[in-house]
Amino acid sequence: MKRYIIFIVLLGFFVFFQSTNMYDNLTVREVTPDFLLITVSIAGFLLGPMSGQIAGFFTGIVADILSGGLLGLSAFTYTFIGYAVGMVGKLVYGRSILISTTLTFFVTLLNALLLTLLAALFLKPGYFGFFSNGRVFLEAVLNCLFALPLFFHCLVNCLPNSKFYKYLILLLIHPRISTSSDF
Repeated sequence: MKRYIIFIVLLGFFVFFQSTNMYDNLTVREVTPDFLLITVSIAGFLLGPMSGQIAGFFTGIVADILSGGLLGLSAFTYTFIGYAVGMVGKLVYGRSILISTTLTFFVTLLNALLLTLLAALFLKPGYFGFFSNGRVFLEAVLNCLFALPLFFHCLVNCLPNSKFYKYLILLLIHPRISTSSDF
């Protein structure tokens, strides 16, 4: 239950954060990272496909309502991505940070592709705005950079044997810690 609450709090925080002016300060060449997509992909990877779908659907609905765009567009893409990442998370052995960041890169490209196809179908034919001037690749790199600390935090705090992982992280960071120390 603790891990679901952590993801609900993270999603709520990032929905609030992306609607503030502080979010605009993170732009690099007019591209900002998509924290909602990062959180949905990490939720799907760590919690499974059903939790990824649920997180993706509600995140997408809230993002659609706040953006004022076509209602259901982001909900569909985030739901699909949450399920797909959850299925990959079930197939992959272990919870590697390298795998999650690589997956975040490809999820960003998939999100842009899905949004482009849906925008071309429902909004404006011939729309390829997400792929113009390499913006999607810069967004994918930014998402990977911001996914690293978020995935690390969720990996340490959300898994069932979190004391084992905390001890392992302490050994990796501070190898001179004795085994009798209490966390």
